[in-house]
Amino acid sequence: MLILFAAAALLTVGLVKLYPQMQESSATADLNSYFGVSDGEAALVVNNEILDARGVVKDDDIYVDYDTVTKYFNDMFCWDKDSQQMLLTLPKGTEIYKDGDGSLLLIDGKPYLSASCIKEDSDIDMEVYDSPERIVARTVWDNVPTETVTQDTKLRTAEGKRSEILTSLSRGDTVILTQNADKWCCVSTSDGFTGYVEKESLESGGELTHTSAPGFSYSKITMKGKVILGWQYAESDSGASQLTQLTNGTGVNVVSPTWFRVTDRKGTVASIADSNYTALAHQAGISVWGCYQDVNDGDGISAGDYLSSYSTRQHIITQLMDAAESSGMDGINLDIETITEETTPLYLQFIRELCEAAHKKNLIVSVDNYASVYTKYLNRAEQAKTADYLVIMGYDEHTAGSTEAGSVSSLPFVEEAITDLIGEGVDPSQIIEGIPFYSRGWTQAAGEEVPSSETLAMGDQQSWADMYGIHTDWDAKLGQYTGSSSTEDGVTHSIWIEDDRSIEEKMKLIRQYDLAGVATWRLGLEDSGVWSIIRKYME
Repeated sequence: MLILFAAAALLTVGLVKLYPQMQESSATADLNSYFGVSDGEAALVVNNEILDARGVVKDDDIYVDYDTVTKYFNDMFCWDKDSQQMLLTLPKGTEIYKDGDGSLLLIDGKPYLSASCIKEDSDIDMEVYDSPERIVARTVWDNVPTETVTQDTKLRTAEGKRSEILTSLSRGDTVILTQNADKWCCVSTSDGFTGYVEKESLESGGELTHTSAPGFSYSKITMKGKVILGWQYAESDSGASQLTQLTNGTGVNVVSPTWFRVTDRKGTVASIADSNYTALAHQAGISVWGCYQDVNDGDGISAGDYLSSYSTRQHIITQLMDAAESSGMDGINLDIETITEETTPLYLQFIRELCEAAHKKNLIVSVDNYASVYTKYLNRAEQAKTADYLVIMGYDEHTAGSTEAGSVSSLPFVEEAITDLIGEGVDPSQIIEGIPFYSRGWTQAAGEEVPSSETLAMGDQQSWADMYGIHTDWDAKLGQYTGSSSTEDGVTHSIWIEDDRSIEEKMKLIRQYDLAGVATWRLGLEDSGVWSIIRKYME
């Protein structure tokens, strides 16, 4: 009897100890704490992540600050500080939001956009929920696995039935699988919760899909066939007198004369656009994309000085449209090279606004971009949404101000520029690769840390090399002939040559990646033999 009593006692103690492990909790988590919000605040959940930023609850709506909107929801909204307006350029036109109209709210001078405005004017999946107030949005859909709930169950804060309940799941619900495990899986719900559910309550549901809403797809204007573009440097007149000489027998089907520049902070455009030039080009079957440049202004004006104002941007665009109409040109090429990371949002908005106006007049818009890892902030994928072509300036790998001698356009540099752009999400059918018709001859004296350089047209390179006794050899990796020589007093001369063979290696890349075409800087610097090579790879 004593033994039986002791055994029963031990069993009772064991059950007491075991029972808490077996007990299923019915306690509900504090959802305000879970989402990290207090009164007057709304949680922001984007792609299953609860953001540190919070929305502001006001007048039965949720408002989100501008920086958070552009970082997480829709980076096409643009705050125009001068006019205190929010802008959004869509295919249907440019929307303007003002303080007090229900879409825009200024809090201590800082702009906030309403959830209803963000949802209506963005190509995202987004819903608003209460208890607690929150916005739940999704902007990424690729390779997102889903699961289907097979039975009514609970979503908990942690693995195990003793953890608190976040929400209830019903049979047939679709959840996003964020972490797979043998017994408990981490999943996210459509209303913004991320927690744990027993694996036995789930079955594979495939991947998320998304269909873009109508009204967010921008139309494009493109050339038939491949583009062979030649930039023509025009300074004091349109360059019409040189056009035939520069393009005859080349195969160029687009010429881009440097016709435009902004001369002041008010957006005054200096133009040398010429209808006679365009007529001559059209007679030869060549399209004209007038080029706006800010490289050689020399007056201290940068793009940030005139792009910050909506009215100034519109003034520039109006002048360009007037010039297009009077000259009969077919497109605009933007070569704005004074953009900083800070001014990039305004630059992108300028491209959108320009494309909106240009496309109404059936004008092609192409935008020139550095080939550099240091300018990814220019957001080339965003440019490509509205611009018809992006041109990679596949040269100036080493500029006149470089601290070391080197190639203007080596093969690895060009290929990296192409793959970077494609990797950013730009379709190859929109990419035009720019190639140089020049190189640099480098001189570095003994003891000097920084070399000097001369810009050499293709026809001047060999004579420069001969003058300094440079013997060049083919470098297959760089895709160029290169060489150097040194004098008795320690002066070193070096050159990386651009010729028919180096140009052909670049053209092979253009064909390999099936790009939209080639652009050449600039007409008049080339050897005539390069044109047969260019045409060969553009057929």
